[in-house]
Amino acid sequence: MDENERKLKHCVYCGARAQGQVYCPNCGKLVVTIKGETPQVEKKTSISEISKPSPLERVCTGCSSVITSTILEQCPICNTMLEPIPDYQKPSKSKPGFIFTDKKLKSEQKLVVRKDKWSTKEGLNVFVTGLLIYMFVQFFLIVFIFYQIGYLEGASTPDLTIEMILLAQIPGIAIGIYPLWYVYGNKHESKKLGFSSGSKKIALAIVIGIGGGLLLLSVSYLSGLINTYLYSLGLEIFDISAYIEEERKVIKEAGLLWIIIFIVVLSLQAISTEIIFRGVLHNTLKTRFEKGENDFSGKLKVILLVALTYSLLYILFYFLIGVIFFLLNFLVFLILGILYEINQNIYNTIIASIFYNNLILILIVFY
Repeated sequence: MDENERKLKHCVYCGARAQGQVYCPNCGKLVVTIKGETPQVEKKTSISEISKPSPLERVCTGCSSVITSTILEQCPICNTMLEPIPDYQKPSKSKPGFIFTDKKLKSEQKLVVRKDKWSTKEGLNVFVTGLLIYMFVQFFLIVFIFYQIGYLEGASTPDLTIEMILLAQIPGIAIGIYPLWYVYGNKHESKKLGFSSGSKKIALAIVIGIGGGLLLLSVSYLSGLINTYLYSLGLEIFDISAYIEEERKVIKEAGLLWIIIFIVVLSLQAISTEIIFRGVLHNTLKTRFEKGENDFSGKLKVILLVALTYSLLYILFYFLIGVIFFLLNFLVFLILGILYEINQNIYNTIIASIFYNNLILILIVFY
């Protein structure tokens, strides 16, 4: 046996022990192929291995499920957020597939929607749908009322009644029905709308709500003084003071039963309005503009955008009244946004709105 054969103790192809062997007992290839140094064999990589990415497997930290999807950002079993996909494993073009959850085959695209948090596209779609429902109900009521009073047939403008005032509140109640149906119909979590229950949280919400309601009442009183002063100077663009006085007179002269119904209607309207603007729009914008819990700049942007959106929409649907009360609406929603951000509990703003609306109603009735 020559010197080269004595140096080769292992097969250079598979690594099996092959000292003194001409052919490897494991792979059968020739062991002694060259004179001198041990040959360095390069591993050949096929074209298919280069183009084919390694399979993606992410382990859920919540339930230890192995997720191979390149679309999902959260576990479809327990909804825990998954680790981000490494850049080298990101596909050039992702196509949604199907995945088994709860013994059911579901589309990955449906599972992308989180159950506890709005995505920008999802939240805006729900918000716009709620507005469309509001517009449809508003249009239907206008046509219905005009038909009933014969206004379309050339009748004179009718006297304002308590029934007409109550009917005007129905669109405000309808605006929040779709978000509720969407969240609970799809079995999403109530915290997606900002609801945070528990005896301590509810007690804190009551305290914050009552304090916020009194603050809103102060802002409303100040706004009334400003409007009165501007009107005395002849700077009021639209003369709606007569209509407001007539509305207050009708409410004041209504019976006790009508006042109770009015309180219920105003409460439902406050709940519905907060659900669509705070639970949907506010929380959707938070995912877009906030970078973290301590991002006060992002929080301020969200609060201002929601207040501005509500004020502009109020002008769109109630042009005359909206222009006069633009500043009041903006300040009210600015305060409500701050109240919500105290502990991100929608009960804060719901209680504040109910307390504020009904306190004004009581003041109209008794003073």
